[in-house]
Amino acid sequence: MSRGRPVAAALPYGLLLVGVLVVAANLRALISAVGPVLPVIGEDTGLSPVQLGALAAVPVGAFAVVSPVVHALAQRFGVDRTLFGSMLVLAAGSVIRSLPANAEGPPLFLGTVIIGAAIAVGNVLLPVVVRRDFPGHVPRITGYYIAVQSVVAGSASGLVVPLARATDSWRLALAVWGCPILVALVFLLPRIRSAAHAPTTGEPGPVPLPAIVSIWRSPLAWQVAGYFGLQSTAFYVLLSWLPTVEQDMGVSPGAAGFHLSVFLVVGVASNLAVPRVLTLRGDQRITAVLVPAWTVVAMAGILQAPSLLPFWVALSGLALGASMVVALSLISLRAAGDRTTSRLSSMAQASAYGGVALGLVVAGAIREVFGAGQHLLVYVLVLSLCQLALGARVGRAVQLPA
Repeated sequence: MSRGRPVAAALPYGLLLVGVLVVAANLRALISAVGPVLPVIGEDTGLSPVQLGALAAVPVGAFAVVSPVVHALAQRFGVDRTLFGSMLVLAAGSVIRSLPANAEGPPLFLGTVIIGAAIAVGNVLLPVVVRRDFPGHVPRITGYYIAVQSVVAGSASGLVVPLARATDSWRLALAVWGCPILVALVFLLPRIRSAAHAPTTGEPGPVPLPAIVSIWRSPLAWQVAGYFGLQSTAFYVLLSWLPTVEQDMGVSPGAAGFHLSVFLVVGVASNLAVPRVLTLRGDQRITAVLVPAWTVVAMAGILQAPSLLPFWVALSGLALGASMVVALSLISLRAAGDRTTSRLSSMAQASAYGGVALGLVVAGAIREVFGAGQHLLVYVLVLSLCQLALGARVGRAVQLPA
């Protein structure tokens, strides 16, 4: 069939694509909206910088804990039913997080845990869905759904401060971003009813590696996980702390929130451009090295030429937007077959997000020890240098066996 549509898919190509996009739209906004109001949450609840760092780390900690079991859930209930269930759980988490109560207990932290757990399921399964439903266009469809994530998450971070001021409630301002979940549920229902399964494809690809007893023992799997983890740590540190760092530099809270919105939205351009580069040939080493190099330049730019702050923020958004598409595409490109993709996605995201959670706690500790300033930008710069070095290895045209 045309445009890489699976022969067994009973749904129209457009409906399959929209289903992926509306799920993706819900996988970042409920987290990205927190960063701009993090100082307000601290003032309202009395949480220390370390505790706020822990709050920011809760979702990715949940990613690390839940990701290893997603493959088993999908095997038991089916990919589409599991996604539908995760959206229901995500809706519940967004409501619970916004209930008024003591911040040290439920519902703030409990709701955040639930949100993280639900998003983890979507994070793991969307690469599987893309590999299954669009086998010939993995980088392109990945770029589309990351672009949608960027737009919605950027809108959330840019509007959450005005919403909090208008409603005099940061809780309500966060809860608003759970509304798109209803749209995702509507578009997932036809997938469940059709119960379509993609056939295996006979397209040529990179030469598979020898069989590996456990994916957890595969050097290639750990390279994918490491690349993904370093990119995600840099991204989530900026997502959580960039507005606060900018306020240390004298930027107003509203402008800092707008800059974070720009950081997320400008990534759309690189989300859509990078897939074209990735599909030029099987080897992705040049792209995997180049995109984290942009982040290094952006962080150095903020440190050395802060008068050009909006430009450097936009460049970092472009860089991390491109880097995210590369990291997610590598999960599918380095696996031969749908089942291997699911296993690699679970393993890579579990270990990567475990590292991200630790990285966010470290970010909070850096803030606690060194106080206000630009120290966290140096931290992101170092993370990106490590990602750059790893890109030369993980970009090679090899695959885990089916």
